[in-house]
Amino acid sequence: MSDDIERLLAEVNKTSSGGSSGGSAKNTPAKKSRGEVEAAKSAGGRLAFAVVAAALFGVVGFVFGLFVPFFLGGFDTGVGAAFGAFLTALVAGPPRWFSS
Repeated sequence: MSDDIERLLAEVNKTSSGGSSGGSAKNTPAKKSRGEVEAAKSAGGRLAFAVVAAALFGVVGFVFGLFVPFFLGGFDTGVGAAFGAFLTALVAGPPRWFSS
């Protein structure tokens, strides 16, 4: 059993160090242009996504609050959902499909 483990470790080491001719070309990371990096870091897309997410989840939270028989009402749950969605979307940022 230890021979099998040593053989597997040697094979993994060989492929991860670029020992095979086909493995090193496939493992190179994609390069991004400076414009793509700046667009990804822009706060405009992040803020727009956060506002859209807050509006959407605020409405969903309001409707949910209308049907929940607890001490919270529709307004309270709507504001809470909008605030939570805004902060979450602001921290996480927009997905790639939102920016394109």
